[in-house]
Amino acid sequence: MDTTIAIVVPAACIALGLGLRGRVHRGRSALACLLCVAAFQLPARANEQKEKLQQLSDQYQAARKIVAETPEWDLEASRNAREAAHALLPEMLDFWMALPDGSEEQAKTGEGIKLICRDLASPTRTERENIERSFIARTVWPLLADEKVTQKQAAFLAELSEPQFSIRVNDKFARRGMGTEPLGWDVQAAYALALIRSGNPEQARDEITILHNKVSKNHKARPNDRSFTDALQLCEVLHALQAAVSKDHEGAKKHIENARKLQDATSSKAAPLVNEVTRRVRVDKD
Repeated sequence: MDTTIAIVVPAACIALGLGLRGRVHRGRSALACLLCVAAFQLPARANEQKEKLQQLSDQYQAARKIVAETPEWDLEASRNAREAAHALLPEMLDFWMALPDGSEEQAKTGEGIKLICRDLASPTRTERENIERSFIARTVWPLLADEKVTQKQAAFLAELSEPQFSIRVNDKFARRGMGTEPLGWDVQAAYALALIRSGNPEQARDEITILHNKVSKNHKARPNDRSFTDALQLCEVLHALQAAVSKDHEGAKKHIENARKLQDATSSKAAPLVNEVTRRVRVDKD
């Protein structure tokens, strides 16, 4: 039997900027009214999840308060706040995924998630942003790898995983035939998958193509680097999924074959997508 329970929307909803101390108090006051408390229709067993979210929210708010009250050179305070955000974000995303598409509760929780991500990625155009964007990409990847994700959910996750400035700079270099450093590949892969899932296969194909270009150059220079081989294999698998979604069965099979030629084993990230491509091609053929 369902019961109505009140959930305090997790804390990032009322804290802005892990790297922007001056905005912390303004962020709380500006957003508290909008995102402070929401009522959700959830099974009674969700109390445990609610309590966990509340605990993580409290820890995050406490960490943010310390950041606001300590000197900028206090790296431990900032590190603790980031760790609290790292713990909170996956739980919020899992909670958000269970909410009905288009619901007010989903929208409010989504805004809170965006604020956490903006917190983590601040200040922009820094090494810190690159590190945290990769964390966000790793967090959303399992959600996107599940083919049950809806188009609306995928569109939201695409916003969270959109490549940052440094990745786009490398894209420009790659298009000119220049080599690039292995930066943000996980971010771009997550974004490409989100585009496939959200019904944008052509845009996804373009994203995968430029990523494949960058990874290939690095793999050619260091063919024995397992991480580069895994990344290249994932590009082939993403191409295969994009082709399968677009009903290009021959293209899908070709890319799966290319992926298997790279190495006997399939990486853990690529494996569920390989299974999906195989099923899609087989079912569509039947």
